[in-house]
Amino acid sequence: MAERDQPASHGHLSVAELKGGAKLKAYLSTMAKQLAKKDEVDVGFLPEATYPDDVPVAYIAAIQEYGGTWQIPAHQVEVFRRLKKNGEFARGGRFVKKAQANIVTTHDVADYTVTIPPRPFFRTMIAKNSPSWGPALGALLVASNFDSAKALSQIGDEMAGQLQDSIRDFTDPPNAPSTIRKKGFNKPLIDTGTMLRSVDKAIR
Repeated sequence: MAERDQPASHGHLSVAELKGGAKLKAYLSTMAKQLAKKDEVDVGFLPEATYPDDVPVAYIAAIQEYGGTWQIPAHQVEVFRRLKKNGEFARGGRFVKKAQANIVTTHDVADYTVTIPPRPFFRTMIAKNSPSWGPALGALLVASNFDSAKALSQIGDEMAGQLQDSIRDFTDPPNAPSTIRKKGFNKPLIDTGTMLRSVDKAIR
């Protein structure tokens, strides 16, 4: 293009750049309204998520994430076993469920300390996935015509899935041998599955 074919400049905007200005203004106004619908997505364990005994899931998740130490006072426990007709213990004397027992004994347990090691499943997930969140959200905003509520909901679902994957995949440090025997498997962050199912999002 020859120099004389360039749009005339008046020091700040050219005539060509002003064409379609009304449409651009309307488009930007619509975009601003779309973007103003929602401006935040929270992903994790929301306040309403609790265990059957009303303990917040977020509280237990924080203990798992950062670890902790608890002093258990001296107490008594009941042990359930089953006797065979010949008077011998069934299952080699190993404990059974209460419904299966026909003999119950009470034992004194001295005070002891329980230590839960840190299992940073949340921080690990953030470190691994957060670099992709910005570009992914940008693409979702464009695809949704800059509907912030829709885009944030979609990225929230993606982040929640990543957090659940981190819970499922976390293996180190493993459960203690006694915990593995009790649970029947070695999944450090999974027992009843309540924490895994409680991962959620909130758009604000």
